[in-house]
Amino acid sequence: MRERAPADSLVPPPAAEAEPARPADEAMLTAALGYALSSAAEVGLADLGRPSACDGWTVADTLAHLTLSLRCVAVSLASGAVPPDPPPRAGPVTARSLRRDLGRAVAALGSAAADLRGWRAVAVDGRLLPCRRLVVVGAIEAAVHGWDVHRARPIPGPLAGRLLAELPSVLDRGTRRGLFAEPVTLPPGRPPGERLLAALGRG
Repeated sequence: MRERAPADSLVPPPAAEAEPARPADEAMLTAALGYALSSAAEVGLADLGRPSACDGWTVADTLAHLTLSLRCVAVSLASGAVPPDPPPRAGPVTARSLRRDLGRAVAALGSAAADLRGWRAVAVDGRLLPCRRLVVVGAIEAAVHGWDVHRARPIPGPLAGRLLAELPSVLDRGTRRGLFAEPVTLPPGRPPGERLLAALGRG
């Protein structure tokens, strides 16, 4: 995966029509953010340097990327525009500091999503993207990267099933390039969590 603000990689809508967020969207995001926090809570200092499921990234890299992504989505929802990249984080990186930063990003995104107005959209590369799609992206980022850093904790089935259903609205073959590996083929009957991960190139 590459370091890129998640809003920049989404499939833009065909028009800027209103696409109101629904209560179920907020519930999906809340579940995904809770899962990410639970996964991060299992990460200790000795885990930070080990490889994550994101190719080429350590657990520390993945947690830092997730925090940056969630902050980007939160600010985008609150302001209506994708923010510039923040300066590099100063100070030592520890498991505690990474969990703290992630917790703050989660709180900011939860607050921004709860305050959505259905007519609002975010400017992405000169086009308008309905806020609802950013909520979906935030949920996918949280769930999948939460699994990346602690693979022993499976993504809950109901959450994974909902994210699978939403995936085509934010990811197509063009936007996949450079972000995710090609889908992994699974035998029939695999649970939703495994199918979600396979759809995003994780074996």
